[in-house]
Amino acid sequence: MGTMSISTGKKPSAGDRHAPPSGVLERGLFLMSLFSMERPRLQLRDLAQLSGLDKATTLRALRTLAKWGYLERTPEGAYSPGPVNLRLASIFKATSNFIARLEAPISAISGRANQTASFFVRSRDDRVCLVRDHAFQDFRYFIEVGGTVKLSEGGAAAQLLLAYTEPEDDDARAAIRQAGHYISRGERNRHFASIAVPLFESDRSFLGAVTITGMAVDLDDEMLLGFKAMIGEEVAAASFTTA
Repeated sequence: MGTMSISTGKKPSAGDRHAPPSGVLERGLFLMSLFSMERPRLQLRDLAQLSGLDKATTLRALRTLAKWGYLERTPEGAYSPGPVNLRLASIFKATSNFIARLEAPISAISGRANQTASFFVRSRDDRVCLVRDHAFQDFRYFIEVGGTVKLSEGGAAAQLLLAYTEPEDDDARAAIRQAGHYISRGERNRHFASIAVPLFESDRSFLGAVTITGMAVDLDDEMLLGFKAMIGEEVAAASFTTA
């Protein structure tokens, strides 16, 4: 693949906010998705406001989730994810072979670059962080493992995932595939720069995007491009390939 550097400083507009789900199961799953490392505990009023559901409907869903161990309620009335989620996360990790294989390379990439390394996959209109190592950097703006961000919000991972999962008749996305990487500078946060590289299984089936992210003032495009070969070296040790 080529070595051209594709980047943009413009942040794509986010999609309109969807109406709250109407199905009982969807409501419960939607409420669970509102928890994050930044907001691990939420009150009933917070969940109702964030979800757009009325308090009575929200409370019924919360009681069901708590009954089955998906949520816990503190004496002060705040809700947080319950122990069942830890069991499910362990099962997911144990049964996702490529995630277990990728953890060591991502850690090695982070160590060599002295920057945050991550792995993202596409899930419908979102990108999901499945692996992350940021032992050397600790910024609150990073998406935690399991966190999702709309692809429409942009960023190196989003642009690369779209390039490899959307129809091939788009010239801009074809250019990303030809280059075999995407560099973003200030798309989601003006302080950060990233490079995203596609990750493939040994049979060349596309898996997702490996990214390296750091402060934009510390990383010029030449440095980011230098990380591309290093990513390829590290993931090859686990029988993955890149572009």
